[in-house]
Amino acid sequence: MKKKTLALVMTAAMAFSALTGCGSTGSAPATKEETTTAAEKKETEAVTQAASESEKPAERPEVRVLIKWSESQISNWPVLVDEYNADDSNPVKINLEFYGSEGYDDKVKAELMGDNPPEIVQLMKTTFNEYSANGQLMELTGFLGKEGWNYNKGALAWAGPLNNPENGVYGIPDFANTSCIFYNTKLFAELGIEEPANLEELTNAAKTLNDNGYKAIVTGGGNWCAPDLLAKVQAQLVGTDLLIKAYNNEAKYNDPSMVEAMTIVDEMVKSGVIDKSSADYISDDDAIAEFVMGKAGMYTAHTGMASAIDSSKEDDFEYNIIEKMDFVENPKTSVSVTWGSMWCIPANVKNQEAAEDALAFLFGEKVQKSDVTELGKIVNVDEWNAGLTHPALLTAAEQLKGAGTADSFYLLDMVSSKVLDNMIKGIQEMIQGNQTPAGVLDHVQKIWEEEQAQK
Repeated sequence: MKKKTLALVMTAAMAFSALTGCGSTGSAPATKEETTTAAEKKETEAVTQAASESEKPAERPEVRVLIKWSESQISNWPVLVDEYNADDSNPVKINLEFYGSEGYDDKVKAELMGDNPPEIVQLMKTTFNEYSANGQLMELTGFLGKEGWNYNKGALAWAGPLNNPENGVYGIPDFANTSCIFYNTKLFAELGIEEPANLEELTNAAKTLNDNGYKAIVTGGGNWCAPDLLAKVQAQLVGTDLLIKAYNNEAKYNDPSMVEAMTIVDEMVKSGVIDKSSADYISDDDAIAEFVMGKAGMYTAHTGMASAIDSSKEDDFEYNIIEKMDFVENPKTSVSVTWGSMWCIPANVKNQEAAEDALAFLFGEKVQKSDVTELGKIVNVDEWNAGLTHPALLTAAEQLKGAGTADSFYLLDMVSSKVLDNMIKGIQEMIQGNQTPAGVLDHVQKIWEEEQAQK
């Protein structure tokens, strides 16, 4: 009986051991419910991790902007771009690359020939003419329409190649400067000189200045300001069409109408309107010094030189620009204008959308209004110029409103660098009395033909 009872006890113990499992842990097998919960937990963790990774901001594409100017010329841009780049909600990161003029054109040429060009390049008008004509720049009419900027019509006409029958836009012009005559407002008031509005009145004003021991108009006759004298008259008398034809070898720079415009400049020299000492000023520093020291009543250049005048003058020196000056009767346009350099997207750019995003910021309202207030620049959307306070630039902004035609195109940006160099030398010699108007332009045409033959 005892043996039977013991056997039953041992059997029960073995059964209990089988139920609790082997080893010392004493843990029971996982139930179906517990197994399912673990799987769901793993799945939840995976989903959470994926969601966390998806919330991380995507790497923004970098936009390279090649710039021919020095940083000091647009000193507000780096600060504004840094602020833009720091905001992760903006679609791209902008990298401003300042190179200066030395070797810049060669670098751009090499970059545009490569497989991965920069998204934006700055081009001077003369080089822009060639790149846009060759199909190397993206057409931007659609981009401008999307942005809705109310651009000056002259600036948009400027933004295509010289031969542009479809009025394509291949670059965004930066700043606008009108070809102008600065005058000493206090000196004019002291001598009782009314602000002149035509060549006859300008000649009379010059005579009054000369009779009182002052030079009338001074300028840098040994640099770009020499052909600027011609640009003032050429725009009003000849217009742009002949310049485009001459560039395309369909007309000549020594056309009789161009000789007539140069003759008007020569007559201004001979009558004392333009002082002959201008031929001695290789840089504009000397001409500006004569003006701000009160030795000359007027200085001629374009409105971009206002900053150079301001940095040289005493606080009590006051000046403005002549509001309206007709060098000929019934002028084709009110004033000659340079719309500056072009900011372009290469036609073979890899990321067009990123390039347009950066261009939209750099030439959008925020940066452009900063250019007006911080740099004292005239921009190409009239309403954005509301922050101008400089008297001369306010006058120039008004001039610009009436200069929205292709005939306003600035001569200096419409010719090759070789033609321009020889035009400078020729006009300088003409001011000295050693060259005739026809002789200057005959030589210019010869240089252009030689340049074309070498291509």
